[in-house]
Amino acid sequence: MQSEINFTKIGQRIKTARIEKGFSQADLGSLIGCSNNHVSHVEVGQTKISLSMLLKLSLILEKDFDYFLLDTPYAKNSRIINTEIADKLNKCNSHTLITVNKIIDILLEQQESLLSEYSENM
Repeated sequence: MQSEINFTKIGQRIKTARIEKGFSQADLGSLIGCSNNHVSHVEVGQTKISLSMLLKLSLILEKDFDYFLLDTPYAKNSRIINTEIADKLNKCNSHTLITVNKIIDILLEQQESLLSEYSENM
């Protein structure tokens, strides 16, 4: 996972949630106290969103705060698994699920190997 916050991904999640609620950028801007241009810049990642604005958006858009952080290293593992990964796995057929399971096994082996190497070098 990346070490930096991807503000473009956060903006995309804000846009998705805004559209789900049926708000225009101007509607949302007036609800959180900013211009529609500012909302637009946040949604495309041109402007970094403040923590206070993200909290307001969370309440107005009726999304858990964690929803906006799913593409960052600060998201909870359980949230990523239960929302992002589970939804995708539910769309898979049996053959694809078997393949995904094998890929996960390989990734876990690689992770274990890298952790082992790191421990030996310390």
